[in-house]
Amino acid sequence: MKNFIPLLLLFITISASAQNKDEKTIIERTYLLSHTIFGSKDSVVLEDLFAHPSTYGHSHGNLQTRDEAIKSISANKSNYTDTSITNMSVYFNGRAAISRHLFKANENKPNGTVSKLDFAMILVWVKEKGKWRLFGRQAAFTAF
Repeated sequence: MKNFIPLLLLFITISASAQNKDEKTIIERTYLLSHTIFGSKDSVVLEDLFAHPSTYGHSHGNLQTRDEAIKSISANKSNYTDTSITNMSVYFNGRAAISRHLFKANENKPNGTVSKLDFAMILVWVKEKGKWRLFGRQAAFTAF
């Protein structure tokens, strides 16, 4: 019994450390995803971030496959300014995680119009080949 308590404490410490590492990774990848979608639009980065398969849901209801989303994001000519992510939370269940956050930005469209974006986001992440990758994304308009 004497050896059990230290082993239990070690296991709890290792488990908490692993979750903290995974939580940090999910947060980093969430920011990278946002920067890539609303900034660089780099298809190589998107290829690494998206799981096989995955779905990408827009606030207006459109749902895209992995390939459709990467192609659409990479071709998007809008410029986004004043982007912010707030109220992020991360939840884990084994090899899956859900992150939620609020996203705001100004979308500067090629035609000169500007739209304010104000979304609640849910991202579903899965561990694929040792990396957390986006399995599903859904954006929803927040209440005005």
